[in-house]
Formats: sequence, structure tokens, C-alpha cells
Amino acid sequence: MTSPMSDAPSRLLPLIGAYNFRDLGGYPTGDGRQTRWGRLFRSDTLHELDAADVEQLRGIGLASVVDLRTVAELEQNGRGPLAGEPLRYRHLSVIDQDGGEAEAAPAPSGDDLAERYLWYLQTGRQALVEALGVIGDESSLPLVFHCTAGKDRTGVLAALVLDILGVDRTVIAEDYVITAARLDLIVARLRRDPVHGPRIDGIPPSRLRVEARTMEQFLELLQARHGGALSWALSAGLPEDTAPRLAELLLEPAG
Repeated sequence: MTSPMSDAPSRLLPLIGAYNFRDLGGYPTGDGRQTRWGRLFRSDTLHELDAADVEQLRGIGLASVVDLRTVAELEQNGRGPLAGEPLRYRHLSVIDQDGGEAEAAPAPSGDDLAERYLWYLQTGRQALVEALGVIGDESSLPLVFHCTAGKDRTGVLAALVLDILGVDRTVIAEDYVITAARLDLIVARLRRDPVHGPRIDGIPPSRLRVEARTMEQFLELLQARHGGALSWALSAGLPEDTAPRLAELLLEPAG
């Protein structure tokens, strides 16, 4: 099985204004299939894209953007040049409070990131379920979902999708870790950001790490407390026909 880390350069789009825009294709599932290339993407914030970046996204046929940022992040930074493109856009904030993710989310005991990710399932319940529904709509694809860094809120939604599709937890964690190689660029942008910049030095260092064990622990907690991503999503209101549609749209045909 090819490691997601080994093909990370090929799945990352070489954009100037986004450092963590990458394809979720090529991941194997338990039934021997794999996720389709060019259908679903994850990213950091898109408001600094330049004209060449926009042209690249036109080239991949991008049809939809799901924005997981807070209201404050959106109001401060806007949508950027994609606001002028004929794209379907949904703002589905995982966190309702004002401020950026790091300031708005209450710190779990010990500032445990896996527990924070589990908390997203509570505070962002409706947003995450709606995001899954948008992803399961064929007219929305190709689609990118993003937050600010493309690590935490985006990482949780990516994990939910991949777990529902049957991708192994180890592979999901390896996809999460790809962000580590982009983190210096992302943090440098956070420092000049009007929402995050003034507060970034006060963020616990643990919150800026990208480690496979964090995602593995989140997935273990998700299984132990909710029975896995699909069980959680159904209990949170995901229509029962959405998961089969996700498989139909995002997996290569069997055989």
C-alpha cells in the first residue's frame, strides 16, 4: 500500500496563496477500492490566492467551496478572488463564537487536541453534517473545504469523510500529518493575520503541532464514544442515503 506521505508532493497543488491545498484521492479502503482523484480537496484559507492560483482551480474544474472558518475570520479576511468565480459557496462555521479557532474553542483538560476535535462534533454538529451533505451532492463536485490553517477543523471533516468511506485510520492519520511540512508557512501567515496575529504567541505550542497520534486518538475516541464517523453522523442528522452517495461519488468503481 502506498503511503500518503510518499505521494504528498503530487497531491499538493502548487498554489502561491494557499499552502495546504491538496487532493484526497488515491487512499485505499478496506474493500480494496480507493478514493477518486480530482473530486475532493482540503485546504487552508483561500483569501490570498492570486490570479494564477485561480486559473489553476478553474483547470481542475472546481465547482464548490465549503468554508469552515468562524464569522470573525470570514469578516476580517473575506473570501478573496474566488468570490468573483461562478462557484457554489457555503459558509459552515464549525465554531459559533467570535474570534479565530484557537481563541474561540475552550481548551480541554491538558489542552488535548484529540479531545478538542471530539468537541468539534458537539459545537459544530450541524455545520459538519451539512458539509457532508454538500460533499454528497454530485453537482457540488469537485469541491474544496477549508478553514484557516487547514489542520484542525479541516482535519476533522477530512477524517469524517475518509472514515465513512472505509479508509484505514492509519492512512487518515498520515493524511493529517502532511500538514506538518506546510506548518512554517501557515504559522507565518497566521502571525500577520488580523484575527490570529495578536494572539498567536499565547497559543499553547501543543496546539500548533501536527502528529499522527493526535488523529489516531481522535478516531479511537470517535469509535469508542460514537461508534465511528458514520454512526456519529447518522445520530447527528445525516440522511441515511448520504453515505451511499459519498461512496458512489468519491470511490473508484469496484473492480
